[in-house]
Amino acid sequence: MNLARMAICVFLLLVSPRAQSEFPAAEVQTSGPTVSSSSDRDRLIGTWKLVSAGTFRSDGKLEPYPEYGPNPIGYLMYDPTGHMCVSLSNPNHPNWANPEKPTDAEKLRSYDAFFAYCGTYEVRDQEHRVIHRPEMGSWPHYIGTDQNRNFHLESNRLILSDEETPPGGERRRYQITWERISP
Repeated sequence: MNLARMAICVFLLLVSPRAQSEFPAAEVQTSGPTVSSSSDRDRLIGTWKLVSAGTFRSDGKLEPYPEYGPNPIGYLMYDPTGHMCVSLSNPNHPNWANPEKPTDAEKLRSYDAFFAYCGTYEVRDQEHRVIHRPEMGSWPHYIGTDQNRNFHLESNRLILSDEETPPGGERRRYQITWERISP
């Protein structure tokens, strides 16, 4: 077979949808995480550290969540298998007087100062939405629900936002900003 005919056969194999499904392309190994401009899901994969979290006041200023304090800490992780975990905490949470036997009041303060859930996630690129589906969490009413988040990616920052009505509260608009932790 001459070189031109062989090149045409290879080209047809590469562009054929059937060939692509039967013979997937090999992965290219790189020194860092792969970032695909075609998929927001790929860009979300990784570990993110909390920058800020709060609700917007009527004047448009972001007011930190009081339970986590003015300088909250937290992490958000998305993995390639479709699983995620998120946590938010007040770093100035007081220690228990007796670590082996906290009082009911100390336990209650701990609950108020920490929030977390883990489960699966789905990214809807066209809508710029990520849906968290908690399977476990500190708020039982989240388990088994779809937690929809608008997302916006700016360089190494991920901004999640939406409106929600917390238990016993009024509807509010919130924003949580995360910064990617470099490998």
